[in-house]
Amino acid sequence: MLRHLARLTAGAGSLVVAFALSASAAPLPGPGTAAQVAKLVATANRIEVLPNNLVPSLPQAGNDDAVAYYPVTEPGCTSRTQCVFGDLHGTHTVVLFGDSHALMWLTSFVPIAVKYRFRLVLLWKASCPATDVSVWDPVANSISRSCNSYRTAEEGLIHKLNPSLVLLASRNTDITGAGNKPISAPTWRAGLEATITAVRTRTTRVAVVGDIIPFNAVLPDCLAANPSHVQLCSVTNPNPKVTNHFSDDLAAAKAARVPYVNPQRWLCTSVCSPVIGNMISYYNNQHVSATYAAFLSGVWATALRPLLPR
Repeated sequence: MLRHLARLTAGAGSLVVAFALSASAAPLPGPGTAAQVAKLVATANRIEVLPNNLVPSLPQAGNDDAVAYYPVTEPGCTSRTQCVFGDLHGTHTVVLFGDSHALMWLTSFVPIAVKYRFRLVLLWKASCPATDVSVWDPVANSISRSCNSYRTAEEGLIHKLNPSLVLLASRNTDITGAGNKPISAPTWRAGLEATITAVRTRTTRVAVVGDIIPFNAVLPDCLAANPSHVQLCSVTNPNPKVTNHFSDDLAAAKAARVPYVNPQRWLCTSVCSPVIGNMISYYNNQHVSATYAAFLSGVWATALRPLLPR
């Protein structure tokens, strides 16, 4: 059930952001400074007892995703007009392209689009990375043809949008391909390079958004079971229980000579804590909470500013 529809305007300009807040959505925090983020992350592994002012609250935490704040993004965004944020009539466009690991950064990136007056177009499909690899569909028990079709279609759509910047953001942990077997490092690297080549033009820059460390348990459930032993829910960085393509993303970005932005520094030290400051960091085991993503908007803005249209 929707609580209200909010619109932000800037003077006589055309800066408009429309979004619907669900009745259960907690207020989002403002962006933290680089110093604040660094301090909270550095001390997060000392937190053993859930803060009294925990945000979101445990009952709300499992639903603290971007969809709660931007319902238009469910169950996916595949057109040029469905999921557009920021300055809707801006002269520049930035595309955020990938799977749910693109969607999860929306509460970080929308404030940036508002501040710097560009259109932000989200293109995402669940379990379909932007990386040009064939992934396994456990329901169909076969390679996901729909993911391959989605990727090809969105690459064509991106060319029609002619964006100034494309941000590629995808999950790269525990991804399987043919026969439900892990995708090899060379295949992943080649696939990401292929996507970069497919969307980059003389007028469109590309950057790779690094992926995050997954937890071994759904955080709200684990925290509810261990309110006085929070670190029982933490994981080491990297998590040895999952396969990943972190280094392959970086290698592909270097080979293609495009920027790579690694958000892990804003989430983990040698340990990833389920609570950072008074915020639950993930809303499940694989996705940053909308609350914490909003808090990271400032450091994301600093990291992306050199790449953003001016």
